[in-house]
Amino acid sequence: MSATENPLPDLDGPVAEPAALPADPELASMLRSVPVRVGAELGRARMPLAQAVDLGPGIVIELDRDADAPVELTVNGQPFAIGQLLLVDGGEWAIRIEKLLGTAVLPASAATPS
Repeated sequence: MSATENPLPDLDGPVAEPAALPADPELASMLRSVPVRVGAELGRARMPLAQAVDLGPGIVIELDRDADAPVELTVNGQPFAIGQLLLVDGGEWAIRIEKLLGTAVLPASAATPS
């Protein structure tokens, strides 16, 4: 992996404290029901555009991480946690969260209120 690529955040960095929900139970309930997009990044690959447009079924793309490397979880595109990819009963994939990330790993624009 080159120095210009975005590696996973430092696993020894700050750990996020659980956010306190508002004291108003109705507001807390509304916040808990807000849908968010959760994603997991297994790795990245770089290729020229000419190669990318030729991608199709059956093509194998090598990623920049080992199969047992930590997986980065994001919430609405922002780093949230580090986990381990698991194969669970029934052959489905899951991620065991191993560490919650603090705001120190977020871009400055997301870490500061506007």
